[in-house]
Amino acid sequence: MHKILLMLFSALALLSAPARSTEIRDVSMIQLIANPDRYDGSPIRLIAFLNLEFEGNALYLHREDYEKSLSSNAIWISLTDQQEKSSRKLSGGYVLVEGTFRANERGHSAHRTGRSTPSCPAPRSF
Repeated sequence: MHKILLMLFSALALLSAPARSTEIRDVSMIQLIANPDRYDGSPIRLIAFLNLEFEGNALYLHREDYEKSLSSNAIWISLTDQQEKSSRKLSGGYVLVEGTFRANERGHSAHRTGRSTPSCPAPRSF
């Protein structure tokens, strides 16, 4: 039995590109990494490994990608201070996240594929 934590996230200010659809699209990390432009501006839902740290908040394809610093297999996750505080206990585990994906925003030092801005409800632990 999986312990499920549900947290409400407020949406961050949207950037210039409008969403292509208001319907949330279920995507995998592999789909986002391979075709980031296809999902740019779209509301998405995905499962990934969450790491929260100073200048390193990211969703990774696998735990091993985080452990081996494979940032090309990650997307930046942009959180408000409140969201980060309430999500801290989920760092180091797999989570379900819903949010808006931005392909051209790559996080600190531009090492990641894109950015996800969580909306509600998200994340949930697995």
